[in-house]
Amino acid sequence: MNEEFDPSKNIFFYDGDCIFCSHLAKKLKSINQNKNLQFISFRDFDLDTLGKIHPQLTEDLLEGEVQLIYESKRYPGFFAVRKILPSLSIYWIFTPFLYLPLIPFIGMFVMQILKKRRI
Repeated sequence: MNEEFDPSKNIFFYDGDCIFCSHLAKKLKSINQNKNLQFISFRDFDLDTLGKIHPQLTEDLLEGEVQLIYESKRYPGFFAVRKILPSLSIYWIFTPFLYLPLIPFIGMFVMQILKKRRI
């Protein structure tokens, strides 16, 4: 799923060594309608390059959950998915639901479970 890196675009980082993460990124990319968003495995970069893209990006952080760099801001896990949801075909209709009280906590909890069970 490698695509050429374009530093002018927003980046959805996933772990290319994780089967679940790769499938998630492939699915999201296939329904994404935002042409300014690229899906890239962080494994395609060395640590120095990742640090230049965003100073908070580390291997441990990127192995832990997906990361979105959107207009120079970093969105981890649930918040990354919530941020790109409006650009995902029919799924945009769920976006308001993800901003309801307590939903972020549930979303972060689910992401923690997925993180522990990743393949």
